[in-house]
Amino acid sequence: MLIGTYTIRRPYSVALFGKKKVDGDADKSGDGDKASGGFSPEKAKVFFDRAQTLHESTNYAYAVTLWLNGLAQDPSSEDGFRGFVDSVTTLLENGKPNAKEISKSLQGVGKIHKYQIALLNWGVRRSDPAVALKAAEAASGLGLQQQTELLGRAAMNLAVGKPKKDFFVKLLDVFAAAGAFELALEAGQAAKKLDPSDGPLDARLKEMMAQSAIRRGGFEENSGAGGFRNNIRDLDKQTLLENQDAIVKTEDVKERLVNDAMAAYEANPNDLPSIDRYGKALLDRAAKGDERRAMTLFSKAFKDTGQFRYRQRAGEVKIRLIRNSVRQIQRKVEAAPDNDELKNKLALYQRELVGTEVEELQAQVEAYPTDLGIKFELGKRYFAQDKFEEAIELFQVAQHDAKNRIAVMNIMGQSFLKLGGWEDAAIDTFRGALGEMPDQNSDLGMELRYYLMCSLSDKASSARDLDAAEEADKLAAGIAIQKFNYRDIRDRREAVKGLIAELKAG
Repeated sequence: MLIGTYTIRRPYSVALFGKKKVDGDADKSGDGDKASGGFSPEKAKVFFDRAQTLHESTNYAYAVTLWLNGLAQDPSSEDGFRGFVDSVTTLLENGKPNAKEISKSLQGVGKIHKYQIALLNWGVRRSDPAVALKAAEAASGLGLQQQTELLGRAAMNLAVGKPKKDFFVKLLDVFAAAGAFELALEAGQAAKKLDPSDGPLDARLKEMMAQSAIRRGGFEENSGAGGFRNNIRDLDKQTLLENQDAIVKTEDVKERLVNDAMAAYEANPNDLPSIDRYGKALLDRAAKGDERRAMTLFSKAFKDTGQFRYRQRAGEVKIRLIRNSVRQIQRKVEAAPDNDELKNKLALYQRELVGTEVEELQAQVEAYPTDLGIKFELGKRYFAQDKFEEAIELFQVAQHDAKNRIAVMNIMGQSFLKLGGWEDAAIDTFRGALGEMPDQNSDLGMELRYYLMCSLSDKASSARDLDAAEEADKLAAGIAIQKFNYRDIRDRREAVKGLIAELKAG
């Protein structure tokens, strides 16, 4: 539903993420026996169960306290983090929470207490980038990698509006300490953009790029104690692992990799690296039935572990299968363009593809609510389904991602335009995007000018606005001068000129 000035909002869900062992250094800050393995998931569950009961009875403030005290016993708990965010979000919706009062009842010490306080402050001040950064730093101090990434990403998204170099450098440090080198690189690049002359920062970015490449290449995969390199025991094993990382693999190598990965998985079906390697080998080979086997493997892993990444991988394979079917039917349509039955079948599969993409992206948005890129992708799928209100809701959030901002504003403006009756919102959106374009004569710049012209033309027609019509005519003329056969620009300009004559005639 449209609310206020071009604002569409709905409640969002909380992220789910896997567990990571808490850093043993906690004991240096006074966490005592917890740092030495004294954390207790059993004790944490008692807190979490009670917190859930209180949440359901609408005692949200006390529920928040219990979620946080449960996290003191098991900081890496997915259920605990999810429950905390649910309760603190509901608490915010029902009035201003008293964070100071809640903090008095927190039972953690040292780094654990620091994390509890930082998480509480982030929960009640969700729009403050500095608070999100402190929460990310506290999570990093406990070795909670995925929590660090989630909170750090939230801080980075919030900082886009008022970017500061020092802030992004701190984020770089936090991400790097957590081993999130791609996010560290992204934060560092944002800092570098604000100060291109910083040589030491440039050197750090090169280091981050190298670390990110190593991580993507799988050289630091942990497949047991000691990690990747320490698990190479003999030449045969080393050769197999080198083949696994090769860009181009022969069919024999692919077969061997699948067989080896399958044996390792069947020997230990609960070992996550074995699951990952087996799924990757199946998708690389892509023989008949391999993709469905991989999808089943990932679905089972999600059911067994609760880790959303496996749910996401299973969905990606499902989409891959449907895309393959779409491509096959497209080739048949190209070979028989007059076959209506094939055309209808293609349209059916294309709708199924978009519907499946929407379903999977909705799950990802729920799991990763601070990832603006995913929101942008889901918004594009809604747009393709003519669900323009739902699309705008997501675009209004996704536009805060500097990386995609202009592209988001472009399709958000088109969504307003297609809604009908929202021409002013479309005009403001396209003008804002053009104002941030370094080159308005680029392909994207021309597209923005075209849709601004369309929006002004629609407004001129519906509101009998001569100024809007004349501005649309100037834009149409500029586009035609640059590219005379651009879309339907000649027809558009002719229609606008007719409208101008009509409006002037009274």
